[in-house]
Amino acid sequence: MRVILDTSVVVSGLVSARGASAIIISHWLDNHFTLLYATAMVAELEDVLNRTWITERLVAIPNRISEFMEAVILLGEPVTGYVNVAGQVRDPFDEMFLVCARLGQADYLVTLDKDLLALSAYHQTQIILPSQFLHILRALG
Repeated sequence: MRVILDTSVVVSGLVSARGASAIIISHWLDNHFTLLYATAMVAELEDVLNRTWITERLVAIPNRISEFMEAVILLGEPVTGYVNVAGQVRDPFDEMFLVCARLGQADYLVTLDKDLLALSAYHQTQIILPSQFLHILRALG
């Protein structure tokens, strides 16, 4: 299964160990699905994870951000190339997720972003909430 976790899901999963996003990250680290990423997504994620309010919440867990970013690069699958998705979503910053989904032939784009969720699907990629994806993972065993 080929999956994209958007920035909001990763932040949620790293900040709170109890929610669906954290469980999804654990499933990924246990190799239950392939995480797809593009260079722009990694850059945004690194920027967001290094914001003061997030680093303050993770102060009890030293190096969690750097270890996670290293895992994304080492264990995830990079997606390269370009496809024009202009106008497909309200926020142009969300376009990188659609590009990654299309070029990486993602099965799921897991997000908390209302603009992306409003699409519900993009080509063959289903766009769903973390709670919905967790149900899928649990159903697969």
